[in-house]
Parts: sequence; structure tokens; C-alpha cells
Amino acid sequence: MLYFGALIWAVELAYFESRSNLLSGQWDLYLLATAGLFFFLAYRFDNRFVLSLALSSLAGWFGLTISHWPSHQDGAYRQYAILYSLIVGVAGAILQHRGLKPHLFGTYLNIAANVLFWALLSGVFQRQGYVIWFPVLLAACGASLAWGLPRRQFSFVAYATVYGYVGVSSILIRDIHSDTAVLSYFVLTGVVMLVMLVQIARRFGREARERTAHPAKKLCEPAAC
Repeated sequence: MLYFGALIWAVELAYFESRSNLLSGQWDLYLLATAGLFFFLAYRFDNRFVLSLALSSLAGWFGLTISHWPSHQDGAYRQYAILYSLIVGVAGAILQHRGLKPHLFGTYLNIAANVLFWALLSGVFQRQGYVIWFPVLLAACGASLAWGLPRRQFSFVAYATVYGYVGVSSILIRDIHSDTAVLSYFVLTGVVMLVMLVQIARRFGREARERTAHPAKKLCEPAAC
């Protein structure tokens, strides 16, 4: 109900502004105020969905703010998207460290990771300058794997795999003009990627079930047990 109410608030706010034009189309101010309200509600009622709306509204505020710039929008959007992901990740880490709803840290991290990967991919897709963004994308994929594998968090393993696959594929097929070759590449590699992700998900799921079935079981030496 809280999530539904937050969505209704956003719709009503858009309707009110379209009718009254109170802030003369300054949607960035509406988004900033809405983000603040949703942050309060998310922490007051401990709701991950409303927190995701708050972070999305904050991302929209970032985007609308720099859209007022007349030129160089692509580079500006990419830089501010990276800045946004860093701010969200650091803010979530600080709140977790202070013990303020630490279980919500995963929401911060997931949104920050997706925004960061999309920003890096936009740089890789460029015809010029991609040689700088491609290594950064690979480093981000490595960091996502390093975070997800030890903690058995499949989402971050999937982020590294999927976004890395898209980035590598864009480099490999950049100069291929045959539709048949491109289609064959995506069919073959896509099947391999899907099988690999399914296997990883099954392994994580099996380990999670084993931990649930034997919560008191510890890894120890036979002598110690």
C-alpha cells in the first residue's frame, strides 16, 4: 500500500503541475522534493520499493539538471551518471556503517551498479574514446564479481557477466558489416552466456538451500568437530 501510495503521489504531482504550472516546468525541483519524501517514507516504514523510487527520483533530478546545458550532453550525462552512482554507493555504505537500516544497503548498491554500468557502456559504444572506457568497464565487471562471488549474490555476478558481454561484443563486432555474421555471433555466444548464468544460479541456489537445511553446520576440521 505504501508503494502504491508513492506511485499515486507521483502521478498526482505530474497532473497538478500540468494544470497549474506552478513551478513553470521546473521538474527537477519536483523530483528533488519527491526524492526527499520517498527517502523519509522508505526509512520510516522500512520499504525497499519506496527506497528504489527515491533513488530513481534522485537520478531523474540529476538528469534534468544537466539537460539544461545546451551542449556536450552525452559527455555530461555520462560523467554525472558516474558521479550519481558513486554518491549513492558511498551514501549507502555510510548509512550501513552507522547501523541505520543496514539491510537497505543492497538496494543502494544494486541501483548504483546498474547506473554505473550503463554509463560505462555508453562510453564503450562510442566510435572515439572507447579505448578509455572499455578497460574501466572490465575493471567494474571484475569488482562486481569480486563482490558477488564471495557473498553468493547472484545479481552482481549477473551484472558483471551481462554488461561485460555487451561491452566485449560491441568491440568485437564493431567493424563487422555482415548481418549473418553478427546474428550468428549473438546466437552462439548468447546460448553460452545463458547456460553459464543458469549453472551459476543453480549452484548459488543449491548452496543457499544447504545453508538453510543445516544452519548450525560449520566448516571445521574433523579433529575440531
